[in-house]
Amino acid sequence: VVGLGAPVAVGKATEILRQFAATNDRPILIREGRFFLLHAPGGIIAAYRKCTHLGCTVPFSTEKDLFECPCHGSRYDKRTAVVLKSPAPKPLQLFHITQSQSGVLVVDTNPLNVIDRGQEWDDRYLEIREG
Repeated sequence: VVGLGAPVAVGKATEILRQFAATNDRPILIREGRFFLLHAPGGIIAAYRKCTHLGCTVPFSTEKDLFECPCHGSRYDKRTAVVLKSPAPKPLQLFHITQSQSGVLVVDTNPLNVIDRGQEWDDRYLEIREG
């Protein structure tokens, strides 16, 4: 089973961090799971692509270097997914990430298990830490 709701393997943390380093921390889109991997301060997070305003799919704008909702213009930070411009009431939700015994990161895309959080970035939501 692949897609939203299923666990999605995304590769090893070292490979993902290398990709971030080579692209100025550009988020990595994982289409089948409907999320982006982000290089948050201190580690890696998985942000659900669903706008917290009305649920539209949020793309990353390489031109503006941020997430921007096409429906009503909400903007989110590229590293933390916190709101930069309303009407979104809160940051993009996060999916839980675990690391398998072989070192592969696995993202739980069950929308019933998302992480809701406040507007300020808080590293307690980091499940995969650098170093």
